[in-house]
Amino acid sequence: MPYCIDMKPAHAFVALSFLALAACSTMQGLKSDLSTGYDAVAGTLQKAFDPVIEEKKKLPVYDGSCPPISVRPDLARLVEFQDPTKNSDSMKISEVMITGVSNTCRVENNTLAMQIDLSFMGTTGPKARVNKSDKPSFAYPYFVAVTDSSGNVVSKEIFATTLAYGTKHNAMKQTETVFQTMPFPDASQGITYSVIVGFQLTPEQLGYNQNGPNAVSTTVPKPVAKPKV
Repeated sequence: MPYCIDMKPAHAFVALSFLALAACSTMQGLKSDLSTGYDAVAGTLQKAFDPVIEEKKKLPVYDGSCPPISVRPDLARLVEFQDPTKNSDSMKISEVMITGVSNTCRVENNTLAMQIDLSFMGTTGPKARVNKSDKPSFAYPYFVAVTDSSGNVVSKEIFATTLAYGTKHNAMKQTETVFQTMPFPDASQGITYSVIVGFQLTPEQLGYNQNGPNAVSTTVPKPVAKPKV
């Protein structure tokens, strides 16, 4: 079943309105739902202090079964073109990739609070600026989905990461932390979870990832659980 998506290219100074996508995404299962399926600024500004996140970092680390996490290969990249039907390098606005992801589970009110750390790498294209003095900023939607042992989506939440460039910056790296809460997994009862991360793509963006010059596999890698310390 296709997503209810009507996304436009993330031109400069796009607001975080992509969060509205969460309301129109429908879930059927990992295979169908995920198939269509953010903080330094220009390397100079640090993340704003978030007391909620800082407090959660003080929670005790759960030494049980923190769900394994992975990035779906064909959803690990989001490329924006000035014209989605002309996906040549000369028409590229920007590109962003998820280059790393890890999770830590903590105890919180009889549930499992999962801290997810993501790494992003972005670059600008020839169409990123109208004038040389422009400081382009782009917002990119990405999702975190929790699936059960059968691949059914238990929960899915959409976030957005913003990459802002200076006048002479054409590449940057960024990290972000988000949180998810879930019931405790119980392997003895067959209750296990996995976490899949990827960008929320338009059909054109997904097609480019799967069939473009740098096409990647659509197969979700089997997550590897962290060893207990």
